[in-house]
Formats: sequence, structure tokens, C-alpha cells
Amino acid sequence: MAKPLKVLMAHNYYQNSGGEDISMATEISVLKQAGHQVRLVEWQNSSISRMSRLEKLALFWQTTWNIDSNNRVYQTLKAFNADLFHGQNLFPLASPSVYNAAYRLDVPVIQHLRNFRLGCLNAYLYRQGSVCEDCIGRNPWRGLIRRCYRDSWPASASLWQMVTTHRWRRTWQHDVNAFITPSHFSANKLIEIGVPEDKLYIKPNFIADPICTEDEIAPHPQRPLFVFAGRLSEEKGVLLLLKAWCLVKEPDWQLVILGDGPDRLKLEQFCQEKQLENVSFIGRLTHDQVLERFQTASLILVPSLWYETFGRVVIEAFACGRAAMVSDLGALAELVDENTTGCKVPPGNERAWAARLQWCGNHLNELKQWGNTARSIYKHFFTPEVNYKQLMEIYTGVLRG
Repeated sequence: MAKPLKVLMAHNYYQNSGGEDISMATEISVLKQAGHQVRLVEWQNSSISRMSRLEKLALFWQTTWNIDSNNRVYQTLKAFNADLFHGQNLFPLASPSVYNAAYRLDVPVIQHLRNFRLGCLNAYLYRQGSVCEDCIGRNPWRGLIRRCYRDSWPASASLWQMVTTHRWRRTWQHDVNAFITPSHFSANKLIEIGVPEDKLYIKPNFIADPICTEDEIAPHPQRPLFVFAGRLSEEKGVLLLLKAWCLVKEPDWQLVILGDGPDRLKLEQFCQEKQLENVSFIGRLTHDQVLERFQTASLILVPSLWYETFGRVVIEAFACGRAAMVSDLGALAELVDENTTGCKVPPGNERAWAARLQWCGNHLNELKQWGNTARSIYKHFFTPEVNYKQLMEIYTGVLRG
């Protein structure tokens, strides 16, 4: 890149912070460290609760086209004299109207896609406890009838209107120069949904190295200690994991649950009823604290029941020199090499999970070898330095047209 770029990022924060927020923040950090100027225009979903009833009703239409957001982005782009507009999450307060602001100023647009909202009203291709692809490649009217977003007809109707309008308008074809998604799996699903294949780039997520030198990699525990980290909700598969843990029956082994969410009380009650005294619920931790916990583990567990578009927790494990046991589903299956950097288990199959947990707990030396290989994979593919080069290749290609 001949000169530092001016990049305007746009992001609508969710009410509960998650992986998309973290991934966006790390991208801004790596760009700034490389000398580029980055300005963030942001919206907060937490502001919705403070809106008047009339303002909330207006969101029904503004999710499709928000004039205020359009004007705000236009003025910011113009004042900043931006070279690029990089959209992250735009739902629901920003809306695709912000692309028009960039178009009016002839600023190229890049849109990051870290979920499947362009083809699924709840964004995750997941419904009633299992994967659902009923709206892939079709108009998502089924999601409207089933109230797939927040179990609300008005909220689902607002999203259906947004998706349908912008498909009819061909917004994704005409108003966006490039799309970025973090895995081959998510790219293939997005192409089925209708994202132009010739505009779609694959760039994985990344994290800063939590370890300064290889000598600082923490030794593995002498007794099996398994760790789950994530949101405690149905789609993350924690109840399945606990049911599998009941079958393992190894009182000296430990299972540590990091995180919080709507299912926490139910999961804790399950452990009490089953007398799982070797299961610990730690609650929500900072990112650094999670990585510290990973370095005390034998293996990181990711029993998701839905399509993860990437699986950030896996590369966090790799960076800490730990392997991962994951559901053989979605992008998770893409990240883990069987018996090399971890293992893959059929999603939702508690007996298969129990059997693999039993094997892993009895083969700690193999887990150490997997962890060493996982650490090497992280250093080759998922560091900030590698990711920055990938991002610059995308930016350069877009600017050249």
C-alpha cells in the first residue's frame, strides 16, 4: 500500500457483546498499528429501550432504509475524506441505506458478513433445536410465518421487508464492491443465499498472540481438565455436553464452564440433579481471563448445534497451545484437523461425545501433541500479522476496481 488509508468503519453493537464486536475491534486495532487512519461510526442496540413508542414503530421501516443513518454516514465520510467504507454489523439501526451514502461520494464499499442474515431472518440458520435451511436460496417468507426473529411477527416482518426489498433492489450486486466472510463454509452458504461469488473474499478471524515466547506455554494439567467457553444458550450445545459428561463418570476429571447466558440456571440445576460435583460454572470473564483459563486446560470443547460461521474460540485455544474437540458441523469442522489439532464429533450425539471425552481423558500425551501442532497452525494462519496482509490484499483489490 503506497500510502496510509483512511477507513471508515460502521458497526451496530448488539445489546450483548459477542464475537462480532471483538472481531471488529481487533481489525481496527491492527489497521491503526500499521499506520492507517480508522474512524468508527457506531450505533448501540441498547438505545432501543430508551426510544419512545413512536420511534420504535418507525424502526419497522428504518431497518430497511434509515435516512438519518444515511445522512450521518454521508457527513462523516465527507468530513473524514475516507478512502474506503467498511461495514460490519448494520442491523437494525444503520440499515443498508449507508451504502448509498458511500455511493454518492464514490467511496468503495466493503461489507463484512459474520452471520447469515441476508438469507435467514434469525441470521443463524437454526430453528427449534436444529439446523434449518428452509429459506436458503428462497424468499424467506417461511421465517415471517414462523416468527423466526425473536418469536415476534412485527420484528420478523421488518426483517423480511429489509431482505426482500434489497434483493429486489439488487443492493448486494450494485452497492457493495466486496464482501468478507471468515470461512469457506460460510462463503458457500452465502453464495447459496445470493451473495455474488465474484465479490466474496474469505478472511479468517484472528487474535493477538497471548504468549510472548514458546517457553511461556503453560504445561498441561496432570489430570484431565476440559473447558467450555461461550454463551450459555441452546444452540451452543452445553446441555448436550453435560449429558455426555454424565456418561463419562470420572469423578477426578474436571469440566469448567466459562460464560453466561439465558440457560445458565437450567444448566446449573441439571448439574445439581445429576450430582455432577466435578462441573464448575465460572461465569462471564474478560477475554484475557478466558485465555488464562485455556492455558490451564487439557482440551477446549465446542459442542455447537448450529452453523458457526467461524469458531473464534478454536483459534483462541490454538493460540494457547491447546487442541479443540468440536462438533463436526459448519466452519468448526473446517478449522480442526482430526487427530492433529483436535477431534470432531457428530453434533447432538451425547454418546459419541462421551466416548470421545473418555478417550481424550485417557490419552493426555496425545492431547499435548495436538496442542503443539495447534499452536503452530495458529502462528502460520491466525496472527494479526498474517491477517493484516490478507485485509490489505482485499482493500487493494477493491481500490483498483
